[in-house]
Amino acid sequence: MIFILILLLATVLYVRDYKIPALLLFFFFLTSGFNLVPEKMTQLAFFSKGMDYAIIMLFLIVVIDALCIKGYLKFDRLIYLYLLFCLFLVVCVFYSKFGIGVGWAEIIRTCRYHFLWVAYLVFRNLSKTQLESLLKYLFLITVICSVLYLFQIILETSILNETEKGTANLFGMKIPRYYNQPDMLHFFVFIAIYYNPFKGIVKYITTAILVIALLAAFHRSLAGSFFVAVVLGYILQLPRLQRVKVLLGVSVFLVFFIVFAGYKFVQSRTYIDVQRVASGNVADAEIDLEDLYASTFTFRIIHLIERNQYLLDNPKAMLVGAGLMTEDSKMTFSMFDFDVGLVEELSGQTNQLDTGDISYSILLLRYGYLGTFLNLVLFIYLIVFFYKKRENKYGFLSFLYFILSIGISFFSANLVMPITFVLPLITYCIINKTKEPVSE
Repeated sequence: MIFILILLLATVLYVRDYKIPALLLFFFFLTSGFNLVPEKMTQLAFFSKGMDYAIIMLFLIVVIDALCIKGYLKFDRLIYLYLLFCLFLVVCVFYSKFGIGVGWAEIIRTCRYHFLWVAYLVFRNLSKTQLESLLKYLFLITVICSVLYLFQIILETSILNETEKGTANLFGMKIPRYYNQPDMLHFFVFIAIYYNPFKGIVKYITTAILVIALLAAFHRSLAGSFFVAVVLGYILQLPRLQRVKVLLGVSVFLVFFIVFAGYKFVQSRTYIDVQRVASGNVADAEIDLEDLYASTFTFRIIHLIERNQYLLDNPKAMLVGAGLMTEDSKMTFSMFDFDVGLVEELSGQTNQLDTGDISYSILLLRYGYLGTFLNLVLFIYLIVFFYKKRENKYGFLSFLYFILSIGISFFSANLVMPITFVLPLITYCIINKTKEPVSE
């Protein structure tokens, strides 16, 4: 009940023009209490996650603003692209309900997070100063959460919301490996590096904390994608002639690397396993599932191929997806029989729909080829926009953030996590409110 009261308080604060405190509470809900409030504490009636409170709050303030502010719903290119995706989503919803028989509650639970793109309307209505102030407060909160995250490794106990835990070998030492990184860390690590809101020693300390927290997950794909983004950022900041020379050298290196890696891949067990799965199902391919789970890269590829094969075998699903049912639905296990997926410890059953290992399996199975394309168009639009505006400090760091996000989307479900696209909407609005320098 306390979270309902916080929701009402946040809405009242927003209406009374205390917008920054209100939006901090919005992000509090969106990130499960800044990664400190377990989901079981927020469960009440139809509220199953903190995200549900964020959605209700967003709905309330958008309706209030739309009624009180003239031109609030003015269309622009991003809104048109979002409405196009929403139109497709309506088709998906009706197909799932009347074509397959999925219940309304399951449909809403499955696709509700797409509504959070509407946060753009709220950010668009704020001033540049307000948006920068919001980012500064969120940055500070992320630094604090990152300190708590690092303390987990020292104390060997969970402080943030508990998730999986493993170990990593570093110079012969076994170090606890926690997967519960702060939700906003990936975005604010680039803020810290390229436009830190603090100066002097505090700037270096906060940057070090966020970078160390990012690398402390010992996630090779995350570290690799981060390194690529930072190197790309360095190259983009070089003078044009020097940039061309460096890119030419990198291109030559990449050609040799791709040829060598391609040859090794074709000779590998992974390539053979992928060929087998692509020609049939996993069971017929006679792949040892225990070996498959041990090879995370192979696991992700075959996870995607197996779901994609379902689309190829079901033409309707190719366009509108296989349905918007939830993972725990009885319909899920009656419709699907995938062999590759994480196994639930209690039930011993393989997860058919949800996965934290790759974004594209979820997108393809939920929304088919067309829906996945329309969803990715929203991300592509923002990436292109930030690249074109890379001379702006916010455009530059947001572009690099998306390089990281796309890189890890093959190794996580980040593209279906609202925080991935909500934070860049703030910098998108800041850039649009920044006057272009007048050339003499």
